[in-house]
Amino acid sequence: MKEIRNIFIVDDDAMQSTMLADHLSKYSYLNIQSYLSGEECMKNLETEKPQIVFLDYYFDKVGIGAMNGLDILKAIKAKSPATEVVMWSGQDKIEVAVNTMKYGAFDYIVKSESAFHRSENVIFNIIRKLKLEYSAKYYKRLTIIFGVVLALMIIAAIVLQLMGKISVNPGWM
Repeated sequence: MKEIRNIFIVDDDAMQSTMLADHLSKYSYLNIQSYLSGEECMKNLETEKPQIVFLDYYFDKVGIGAMNGLDILKAIKAKSPATEVVMWSGQDKIEVAVNTMKYGAFDYIVKSESAFHRSENVIFNIIRKLKLEYSAKYYKRLTIIFGVVLALMIIAAIVLQLMGKISVNPGWM
C-alpha cells in the first residue's frame, strides 16, 4: 500500500505556509516542502512525487505564465493524477469550492481558525481512502481467483463424469 510521505504546501503567503508546515511537522514521518508559486511546485512535482499538495486558490502573481490555483490544480492532475490536491484558500464562496472539486481537488479548506485541524483530518481521510482502495483491489483479486478455481473445479467434474470416473448417481441414493 502506498503511504503518505511527501506533502507540498503551495501558497504565496509565506506566513500561512509556514504555520501549516509547523502544524503538520508534529508527524515526523512527513516530508513537508513549501513553495511560494505554482510554477516552483510544478518544477519539483516529477522529482519529489508528493502524495498530497495543499494548494492556495488565489495567487498575487501577475504576468505572462503566472498560474492561478485552478490552473495549477489542472496541471498537477494532468501530470500526476494520483496526487491528491487540497485547495487551501481564504475565499469561502461555494462556487469556488465546487469548481475546484470539479477539476479533481480532494477537499477545499477555508483559511480560518479551524483550518489546521481540518488539514489534519484531510490527511487522515486520504490515508483512509488509500487503505480502502488497497482493500478493494485485494478483494477483487481474491474474487477473480475464487471464480477461476470454481470454474476449474466445475470443468474437472464434467470431464471426470464424461470419462466415467464419477457417476451421476451417488451411492447413497
